[in-house]
Amino acid sequence: MQDCHSVTTPIDLNHRLQMGSEKEQIADPSYYQQIIGSLMYTVIATRPDLAYTVTHLSQFNSCPTEIHLKAAKRVLRYLKGTRDWTLTFPYSNPIILEGYCDASYGNCNDTRRSFSGYLFQLGKSTICWRSRKQPTVATSTPEAEYMALCLVTKQFVWLQSALNELLSLEVPAALFTDNTGAIDIASKAKINDRTKHIDIQYHYVREQVMAGNVTLLHIDGTENIADICTKGLPRPRINYLSPRIKGNK
Repeated sequence: MQDCHSVTTPIDLNHRLQMGSEKEQIADPSYYQQIIGSLMYTVIATRPDLAYTVTHLSQFNSCPTEIHLKAAKRVLRYLKGTRDWTLTFPYSNPIILEGYCDASYGNCNDTRRSFSGYLFQLGKSTICWRSRKQPTVATSTPEAEYMALCLVTKQFVWLQSALNELLSLEVPAALFTDNTGAIDIASKAKINDRTKHIDIQYHYVREQVMAGNVTLLHIDGTENIADICTKGLPRPRINYLSPRIKGNK
């Protein structure tokens, strides 16, 4: 693929990938699996912009088809065109921990489960990120966002503890989400039709908010950089979010 033509987006928004059958499986599934494994290493190391795409493609490791292989090779073509995509860590920025959380409702074509995503910045420098398919089906967008908040809150509490221990000081911190419904569920213990079916494990975030350990703030969806960890995005959106994720702005 070193001589391939580059593309501007890691995933084709016009194609909705689904699980294949054994008849459609490629002759050597390990070829696809090796590509995905290498891309996973890239994501973990320095490329949060590929977190959703690679997580999405990894679902098809057990039975990859030619369509899935073509999608994986598209990521390699995207990488060729973005070799200079780097994270920066300016030393002059104030030490403030900011967490961004997002969810894409029901975007798994096979299970209709949603994807959770988060991205943390310390002093405007990106330090950790994740994209993950939710373990159960959410029945509404606020529920999907609330489930994503639970995932990010666990990481948020751990980062706060680690920073306090390493720096011996209280680091200012806030957690941002673009869904007011999820904030409302987390901030109020009232049970209603929207919340009574939510699994008890996800109310961990409410417990942390009530204890004052987590401050939830609303952010406009256009400014939520965790958006890149939950769904495929068009080129203008990627170009807008990339400088903010890199730490250049």
